[in-house]
Parts: sequence; C-alpha cells; structure tokens
Amino acid sequence: MKKNSINLLINREDYQRYENIFERLKLSAAILTAVLTIIFIFFFVLLKNKSSQYEKLSGQKKDYLQILMNNKKDEAKINYIQKKYSDLKTFLKDDASSVAYYEILSNAIKNSSESAVLKSLEVDKTRNTSFTITFNVFEKMMDFLKFAESEVFLNNFEKISLKNLVIVGDVEKNENYELSFKGKFIKLNK
Repeated sequence: MKKNSINLLINREDYQRYENIFERLKLSAAILTAVLTIIFIFFFVLLKNKSSQYEKLSGQKKDYLQILMNNKKDEAKINYIQKKYSDLKTFLKDDASSVAYYEILSNAIKNSSESAVLKSLEVDKTRNTSFTITFNVFEKMMDFLKFAESEVFLNNFEKISLKNLVIVGDVEKNENYELSFKGKFIKLNK
C-alpha cells in the first residue's frame, strides 16, 4: 500500500486498532441499515395491504349504504310483514279455536235435525260459549231438545244450559222458534 501522506499524530499500532474499529463500525452500520431497510419495506408492504383492505371495505360499505338507500321501500315492507307476523302469533296465542267448536256444534245440530239452523255462535278463549239455533217446525225443535239432553250432545260441553226460548211469528202463521244456549265447551286436543 502506497502512502501519500504521513500521519504524525498517532503511531502505526494505534492506527491499525482505530482502523479495525472503524471497519467494524462501518460493517455494523451497513448491517443496521440493511436490517432497518428490510423492516421498513416489511411495514410499508403491511401498511399498503391494510390500506387496500380498508379501501376495499370502505367501497363495500358505500355500496351497501347505497343499496339500503335504494331499498328503503323494501325495508318498510319487511318491517310491515314482521309486525303482521307478530300480530298473527299474538292472535293465535289468544285465539279461541272457534272453527273447531263451530264444527262440533254444527255436526251435532245436523245429527239431531235437518231443519235446525245455527243462527249465531260466540266462543271466547276460555271456551265459554253462547249460541242460538232456529227451527221452523215445532216438532223439530222438540226433537232437538230431546237430543240436547243426550250424552252425545252433552259430551261436547263441560256445562250447558238453555238460556232462552223465543217464538217469532208473522201474520201468515209462519212461526220460527229460537233456542239460545249458554255453556262451556270441553277442551280440544290440538
């Protein structure tokens, strides 16, 4: 190695030692720079991926909000249907199942007399009932009263009593007879 200048401040052994220290320092700085560059690139890529995911999710959010804004009427219809469904569930919970009791009473009346007509029927959710049956022939009404005292008819009720007998007539002697009953149906197995 050719020297162009002479270093008079330090001797040759100290110079070698300082030169080794500076070489190590340069090597350490280069390694540290490489490690920091790798870490910087890693975080840059990581943040770029997170940023692209955020942009993608933000775009989806905008799309969904736009869809919601466009479908406000559908949302109102869904809320309406949900409310009606809730009302139906409440109704079914409180329903007296009057159709089933109507069928029982209608079949019992048909079995007793062909001329009997069920004029009115009321059933509440505790199965309490009142109903009116009309007849246009007196003998058919009497036949029904006999049938009403039979076990076939009485097995449909926990209790039943005759509330009223009305004779409705007109000038031409066409009379109608109405029997009103009050009672409580037996509980049906659903």
